[in-house]
Amino acid sequence: MNPSGALGGIHAIHDAVALANWLSTLQLADDKVTEKMFKEYYTERYPIAKAAFKTGQMFTHNLGKNMLAVVVRGMMKRIPAWIWRRIICKMFESRPQCSFFPLIEDDALVKPSYQRSLHKTLVIHKELTKKRTVLPTGNSAPVTV
Repeated sequence: MNPSGALGGIHAIHDAVALANWLSTLQLADDKVTEKMFKEYYTERYPIAKAAFKTGQMFTHNLGKNMLAVVVRGMMKRIPAWIWRRIICKMFESRPQCSFFPLIEDDALVKPSYQRSLHKTLVIHKELTKKRTVLPTGNSAPVTV
């Protein structure tokens, strides 16, 4: 990724949150469960990383001195306000959360984008919590930890 795109740092944070969400669901996991977890992580993050790489390449080409780069930079200065608003909204909708911490209530004007690892691992954590609160004998009395 090109540093001028300023995408590396934010993508590293998003990658860390997604991977932490998946790792938080492991409990003495076997190799198949671990492999599945990493495949889920890859499925979620690889398309985003690939798009960021392409964006970085675009920035690199737009910084050049050829005629196309000059034209693109000229067009960027004249983008209508409604397009800038869409770009800004797209930037602010990316707000990842960790499934193993209490969720932060989000009342922002821009709705957060779907975070696959958050929603899938919240379901897994809920199932794990149910398993922990039920006694092995089938009695549904809660166990105090």
